[in-house]
Order: sequence, then C-alpha cells, then structure tokens
Amino acid sequence: MDSTVTVFTRIDMANPDQKTILIEQTSKDIIEICKQFQDDSGSSNYEVKTLLREIASLWKTEEKNKFGFR
Repeated sequence: MDSTVTVFTRIDMANPDQKTILIEQTSKDIIEICKQFQDDSGSSNYEVKTLLREIASLWKTEEKNKFGFR
C-alpha cells in the first residue's frame, strides 16, 4: 500500500488568484485522498463525511486554543 504524507504550512499570498488556485487544487487533492481511503477501507459516504467533520472539529478547537479565546 502506498502512503502519502502531506505537510501543511501557512502561506501568505499577495495575489488572491494564487490563493484561489491553491484552494481549488487542495480541494481536489482532499477529494482524491477521501476516495482512496473509501476504496481501501470500504467505508460508506456517511463514514467519510463523519471523519471529515471530526477532523474539522479538531482543527477549529486547535485554532481557538492557539489564540487563547473562544
């Protein structure tokens, strides 16, 4: 089984078009990762969506805690 490691860094872009392109490409990448996960694990659409919600929930919590306010 091949594994992919993705490293996320903060990128400040002066050009809004660059940011839009990056967001679009990242969305496509996440969709492909989710499809591959679903194929490999036999998970349902609901299970994949639930996993993404859980990840997003953890991310939001980390952001709030980082700045010390809710």
